[in-house]
Amino acid sequence: MADGEKLKRERAGTYRTLDGRFTVEQSSSGWLLIDAEQSDDLGLPLARGPFATLDEARAAVDAARIGPAPTSTFTGGRHGSAGVSSGRPRRRPTIVPEPEPEPEQDSEKPTGADADGAGTNDGAPVDLATSRSRTKATPRRAPTPTRPPVTIRELRGVDGDGLRALWGDAGFRSLGDDDLSLGRMARRNPGLLLVATEGTRIVGSALGAWDGRRGAIYHVAVAERHRRQGIATRLVAQVEAGLRDLGCSEVRVHVPDDNEGAQAFWSTRGYAARSRLFARELRDT
Repeated sequence: MADGEKLKRERAGTYRTLDGRFTVEQSSSGWLLIDAEQSDDLGLPLARGPFATLDEARAAVDAARIGPAPTSTFTGGRHGSAGVSSGRPRRRPTIVPEPEPEPEQDSEKPTGADADGAGTNDGAPVDLATSRSRTKATPRRAPTPTRPPVTIRELRGVDGDGLRALWGDAGFRSLGDDDLSLGRMARRNPGLLLVATEGTRIVGSALGAWDGRRGAIYHVAVAERHRRQGIATRLVAQVEAGLRDLGCSEVRVHVPDDNEGAQAFWSTRGYAARSRLFARELRDT
């Protein structure tokens, strides 16, 4: 591989070429080569692979640069199909910054010690060395294994099965969750269908849509062990920012009457209940 094709490690399981065009990313099925200059039939960055090893994915970069107009070799999902590059420009979504973590409190400073390190007890001097020798040492906790950061990105053609598993656990049962329908929605709403990932696992989602008059947000869900970490707030904020960029002045979301947790979440974001929604299915009979 030429020097210009060397990969730079961004984080665990993710590498990028020096010019930024190709990203090599580890997934549950193998290594994927994501091409930022080509798109699949969903209008998303083209994914080649999966490859069994990182070296195979790295070698595929050379072939991708000199080969003909590519097609995706990864079907992904139960209804996925190989995508031919559309070549059309894609709107970049507005990125909402991740909130900074709060600083941890210093728990190592001895109780009763002043700025100079000298302690007092009822006004009488205390020998800290003697005092500490009489106190049992607090056992140190084993270090907590570090987890990959939760990142937010656009939906990809390979995400269908992971999303349906997440939505099934959340109790969502609705039309339009198959790969074909998600592909149509992604083409009509570039940059508004978002997923949250921890490593290779999908842990959250929010699907935005705009009909030219009003916006809507569907399927806001977070995996159970990742809740109350601000993931849903980040997802919704980024979808709202994308809709605002399009000129959308109002966004709606359907909330079941018996889901008090969801009602509380949307209320805290300034959403208010409106009149009851009427709907009709247009499936073939």
